[in-house]
Amino acid sequence: MDVAVIGCKEVVPDEVRSVAHAKVARLGRLAPVLEQAEVRLSEAHDRPDAPYVCEVVLVGHGHRLRARAAAAELVAAVDLVVDKLEHQVERLKGKLLARSHPRHHGAHRLA
Repeated sequence: MDVAVIGCKEVVPDEVRSVAHAKVARLGRLAPVLEQAEVRLSEAHDRPDAPYVCEVVLVGHGHRLRARAAAAELVAAVDLVVDKLEHQVERLKGKLLARSHPRHHGAHRLA
């Protein structure tokens, strides 16, 4: 998975960049259909309790997953977003499997 970590109006520390890259790239192993990820790290000046915001967009094969979270630290915001995206990836994976393995509602039953 191609992961781009972008800082909006600020430089992202290398430590945070590597953590965000590793955690988001792990989501690509859960659903191989997702090919690209864009991680945007910024500051939210309107929220003094959670000044850092992390937004992630995952794209691939016509699917787009998005999540956003705010926290007191950048790494905590990344963790929150990854938790949200794990749930979305599991739902997407379930839908894709259900499409390739349709259910048979009693078609093989004998009376």
